Amino acid sequence: MQRLTQLGVVSFGKFLGLVGLCAGILVGIPYGLFVIVLSVMAGFAAEEGGVAAFGVVGGIALMIFLPLFYAVVSFIGGLIYALIINFVLSMIGGLEMRFEIDQKSF
Repeated sequence: MQRLTQLGVVSFGKFLGLVGLCAGILVGIPYGLFVIVLSVMAGFAAEEGGVAAFGVVGGIALMIFLPLFYAVVSFIGGLIYALIINFVLSMIGGLEMRFEIDQKSF
């Protein structure tokens, strides 16, 4: 058995940042498209182009900034979480892990 005694803080932060970016894309794109469709429908109903244009810009902004926001928040959370994990691992003496090496891949 191998023992994990410390986790790379920045490495774990980058990993969770990438996971957050993917989650932000999965949430931001559909949500942005939903806002665009609703604003265009509202613009046609009110017969005002300003409402539709504002909604389209807002929807595009959501599709761009929501994934970035998720990535930044996840990165910062990953840094904090890795520091907590390292603190706990130092208190308990590490975490036992078993790894298997596949000889066919070499």
